[in-house]
Amino acid sequence: MCEVLVSIIIAALASVGVLLIGERKAKAFAAVITVIIALLLAKPIVVGASGGIYSESYVIPGLHAIGADLTFRVDALSSLFLAITALIFIAVAWAASWEIEERPRLYLALMLASEAALIGVFATWNLFWFYLFWEFTLLPMFIHILYWGGERKVYAAYKFFVYTQVGGLMLLVAIALGWLYGANTFDFTEFAASLAVAPDWVKVAFAWLTLLSFFIKMPVPPFHTWLPAAHVEAPSPSSVILASLMLKMGGYAFIRITLGMAPYVLMGALPFIAVWAALAAVYASTVAIAQEDFKRVVAYTSITHMSMSTIGAAVWALGLKEASLLGFIGSVFEMISHSFVVGALFLLSGVIKHYCHTRKIPAIRGLAFVAPILSTVIMVAIFAGFGLPGTSGYPAELSLVASAAGMAKYNPAGSLVLALLLIAIATVTGYLIWDAQRMLFTRPPLEVKDVRFYHIGPILYLLAISVIIGVVPALVMDPLIKAVHQMPVLLAGVIG
Repeated sequence: MCEVLVSIIIAALASVGVLLIGERKAKAFAAVITVIIALLLAKPIVVGASGGIYSESYVIPGLHAIGADLTFRVDALSSLFLAITALIFIAVAWAASWEIEERPRLYLALMLASEAALIGVFATWNLFWFYLFWEFTLLPMFIHILYWGGERKVYAAYKFFVYTQVGGLMLLVAIALGWLYGANTFDFTEFAASLAVAPDWVKVAFAWLTLLSFFIKMPVPPFHTWLPAAHVEAPSPSSVILASLMLKMGGYAFIRITLGMAPYVLMGALPFIAVWAALAAVYASTVAIAQEDFKRVVAYTSITHMSMSTIGAAVWALGLKEASLLGFIGSVFEMISHSFVVGALFLLSGVIKHYCHTRKIPAIRGLAFVAPILSTVIMVAIFAGFGLPGTSGYPAELSLVASAAGMAKYNPAGSLVLALLLIAIATVTGYLIWDAQRMLFTRPPLEVKDVRFYHIGPILYLLAISVIIGVVPALVMDPLIKAVHQMPVLLAGVIG
């Protein structure tokens, strides 16, 4: 079994190969590669999602002595993140084929390199390789923003670079401390077991360094200021990679590494973390109201949803019976839903800019009267954005609300978390509907042509996945129920 390694190798080789062929062929080639990778990853994803463990291990000469074997292990949790990676890149390749006009081969090469690194992040079971894959995702996105970005691309690219590098250095120090003080291996299971008997100060340092690193990546305010700038300046397909997948690296790692490897260290701080995340969600949703650029609105919506996901993760780690199960389900479900919904919204911002020649909401008027197809797509995307029943956001947010209500039964902070969470959800719903009303029904209407299917195809594809998950939430919930029970087993009994 070598599907994960082969997928990474194919993506890496294709990132070079796409530079060697003509532009038209390069676009088709990149799209085909993303589909091939999705098919290759199907086996590990199905095995993991069904409750099994898919594993690959390769001994690297010179690295084996320090416990840095190249090991991939796909369980129920990582299977979901591999699935969204495979599905999202199909949409990105499709959108990039028409939106990226300048040096498309280089853009696609960097896109495929990003896919290789992201597969590694979500599949590896070794902290040495996790860190390498984690850091490698930075370079392609930095170049995407710096080369294909808007007017303030240099500022946005370097701000993105500095913030993420600071977070990366924190992660490096945390891993080094754990390795030096007893682990002598980077294997997830053995590292967690060694960390459990390490000196207390090492545990505390590891927990807080990784937490801050992952909060920068997600991001959770006040570590969020790099994200709106990066999104506004990045081309829309790059914003999808960033929001739908790279932010999920932080959420996945917060659950897998911070809470999974050092659960008891943060136990006393978890109510504070839940309140912090709830306040962050309210803050981001409130700031979004004042934004006039549709893409900036989506960026702050993204921050809100990732903060909401953090609430669920904190409730899970508190170990509050049924509330913890709902917290885990809500946290990960929110990230999975967010990947497809925010991906559709960012691609929609690119389509709006292409047809309306602006993303400024006050300048976009009366689309319902002149562009009924585009207007319908906007409304469906807006509905998905605030979690209308029948879309993926509904079961995710319902689980989060239920987990916060469950927390309130056991901890006084839970009532505050629940109230703030409901305010954030209501605020997101309000401003998204308001923005849609202004763009669709304000007169006089803009003179614009309606959209071509090829331009909205990837948006419809992502929204269709959101609706499928919303109608059949068991597609995500069943693997999550298996995942929450696997976590203690896979981490050698550190939890429970």
